Amino acid sequence: MQDRDNNNGHGSRSAGMKALKLPPFNEEKDDLDAYLTRFERACVAFEVRPEHRSTQLAGLLQGKALEVYQRLTGEEVDEYEVLKVQLLKRFRLTEGGYRKKFKMSKLEPGESPEQFVERLRRYLEKWRVVAGYEARYDSLEDMILRDQYFLTCDKSLQTFLKEKGKLRLKELTKASNDYYEAHGYPNGNQDKKSNGKGNKPYIHTVNQMMVSPMAHQTFHFVARTAV
Repeated sequence: MQDRDNNNGHGSRSAGMKALKLPPFNEEKDDLDAYLTRFERACVAFEVRPEHRSTQLAGLLQGKALEVYQRLTGEEVDEYEVLKVQLLKRFRLTEGGYRKKFKMSKLEPGESPEQFVERLRRYLEKWRVVAGYEARYDSLEDMILRDQYFLTCDKSLQTFLKEKGKLRLKELTKASNDYYEAHGYPNGNQDKKSNGKGNKPYIHTVNQMMVSPMAHQTFHFVARTAV
């Protein structure tokens, strides 16, 4: 009786799991984001319980990915979402990673245009979630304008803003103003006044950026695909 009780601890968990026949994750060949999507769909199809997913995935990991699992604490080892987040961080699929995938991805061999757009939609959605924005037009607008503004900044300002952590658009522009007040504005980015008091700083804000009709249509398309 006692042996049976002991087996019902760790053993019962293994016995209750349905085996997933998936190839191991190969960090040299596989895209982690796509692999995790495939794994999660397989878990749904085979009715793998949430508390078993971390163990199931661990059996498919190797190399650096397996090291991530082995570094989890005793409290974290059965938490699939914790393992997933740590894997994404290890392979740099963070906010910046998903943003890069969304902007730099191209149609792959054997991929249809519809499949490519769906992949872009998935990257945009995960970029939004990791960045902490809601699936609303104004929220997506804030995220995309924040990103575009950041790309226009010089390297020193970008480093300064990164050190501030995640900033909303208004926080980003305010921090930029503080930086320019302390370090000066870039050459040529000043509104010269001949009033004998020197140059008046030009406040560089996103609200002053003009968007072309084509860019406006493109943004509406991106917003629709993300919601």
